[in-house]
Amino acid sequence: MGHVHHVFHNPPPATPTDVLAALDRGELSRALDAMVGAALYGDGDWSELQELYLGLLDHEDRQVKALAATCLGHVARVYRQMDEARVVGALRRLRSTPYVGGAATTALEDIELFLHPRRARWRGRLWRGLRPWTWI
Repeated sequence: MGHVHHVFHNPPPATPTDVLAALDRGELSRALDAMVGAALYGDGDWSELQELYLGLLDHEDRQVKALAATCLGHVARVYRQMDEARVVGALRRLRSTPYVGGAATTALEDIELFLHPRRARWRGRLWRGLRPWTWI
């Protein structure tokens, strides 16, 4: 069994229309790149991206689901706004889903970090203060 070298590449900017078109054509790799490109470089409306990714949380492909969760965290970072109640509720429901739960948990952490930086800072301080005693 040989070793495969993976090379990181930045996906090109994309729009929600590009994402949906690639999914309709069955081009999963292109759709995944477009999802990230739309989240990171989206010059569009944050609410349009939010709706796209919320819808993709129900996609049948687990890669699309997990990346949709990750992209919701990117939207929080890039735009610093979202319909937090809807997004957080959807991501919390996915935390126990196999293959998607980790991405959902990370997205929830990103949302707290970028939408509520003070709360995230205090939670981190509390965690660092309590952590030494948790294993005694």
